[in-house]
Amino acid sequence: MHPVGIFGRRKQTAATEETEAAAAEEQQAAPPEGQPGVDRDWDREVDGPFDITEKPEPTGVLDLGALKVPAAKGMEMRLDVEKGSGRVVGVTLGAGGSHLQLQAFAAPRSQGLWTELRQEIAESIRNTGGTAEAVPGVLGTELRCRMPGRSADGRTAFQPARFLGVDGPRWFLRGVVHGPAATEEKVYRAVVGLMRAVVVDRGAEPRPPREVLALQPPREVVEAMAKRAEERRAAGDGGGQAPSTAPTAPGAPAPGPGPQGGEQG
Repeated sequence: MHPVGIFGRRKQTAATEETEAAAAEEQQAAPPEGQPGVDRDWDREVDGPFDITEKPEPTGVLDLGALKVPAAKGMEMRLDVEKGSGRVVGVTLGAGGSHLQLQAFAAPRSQGLWTELRQEIAESIRNTGGTAEAVPGVLGTELRCRMPGRSADGRTAFQPARFLGVDGPRWFLRGVVHGPAATEEKVYRAVVGLMRAVVVDRGAEPRPPREVLALQPPREVVEAMAKRAEERRAAGDGGGQAPSTAPTAPGAPAPGPGPQGGEQG
């Protein structure tokens, strides 16, 4: 018997097993190679948007309560306020002339909302004279639309838009893309990257399906608004209130409340 050799082999085996386990853990933690929805299938839990349980301490984001949105360099942000109630019901991110409007809603435990809402949105747009086509996209099926509106000379003009929907654990996240990103694929993928970085914090309380998840302005935004209001009052403008914006992007139909007595999400 050669005890030194035996111990040496055991030591080597243990070290090998430890190395292999570490490599397997690293491989499991690392995201798959390739761009999701382009080079490989998109996987929400891996590629985002994420649930707060999947990213309990997100970094590089602006905390809006129910939504944690990426704080990208050069990005503009507008809070969408519901007229009458004053609730913040959405946020619009702007970059390079393109805009991504985000709204989050409660959803049932049993099934997602996107298939149902996609049909309702398409029908609403068609009823106003626009077009809507369901096509495969980076985040699954999306709606590519032409939204009717009025040009400066009063004629009917059509604006391209894309509607994106993501079903998460008891929540639904909707994105509406306007501007160059609605037609230019390279710009579009950058905007989709913003949506994929979002973290949704639905909360644990029961909510009816389709109930909008109200947002909270970041503290620095509230302080900046208060400072501007004070400056306007000091200048004698008589202002003090920031104008509200529509709860949805121009021409974008918002999902209505769930049916009375429906399943609590």
